[in-house]
Amino acid sequence: MKETIAEGLRQRYLSLLFLIDSLNKIFILVSAMSGFDMSNSDILSREITKDFRRGLLKFFILKMLDRESMHGYAMMARIEKVSGWKPSSGSMYPALMNLHTSGLIGIKVKDLRKIYSITKKGKDRINQLNENFDDGLNAIRMIFNNL
Repeated sequence: MKETIAEGLRQRYLSLLFLIDSLNKIFILVSAMSGFDMSNSDILSREITKDFRRGLLKFFILKMLDRESMHGYAMMARIEKVSGWKPSSGSMYPALMNLHTSGLIGIKVKDLRKIYSITKKGKDRINQLNENFDDGLNAIRMIFNNL
């Protein structure tokens, strides 16, 4: 019984950490899209901006694959179409491998292309993120307001 409760709390904690990390990355992306150049900012260095984009990329990948299976280039093109930022293949494919290693996405080869799809574990993670999205935004708002 205690192990079940502990595991449930651990999963919620990990989900919230992932959500907060992703929301921080959304902040960076929105700032960049509004013309604020985060790469030359006194607030964040290039390395931090790079880390934020990587975390956001995983969130985008899971959201896209929750809708349909896709290959890597199609995901990069969709992100660019929606956000104006095109992730490099040097960012995209390591993120895909990380999600695959974590059991959040699966891979099948079709016509010499790797087609990625979300797993049950990945769907569970997206559902947790959707459920905790507002809490994550409020947590970030609280942190920013109290710094």
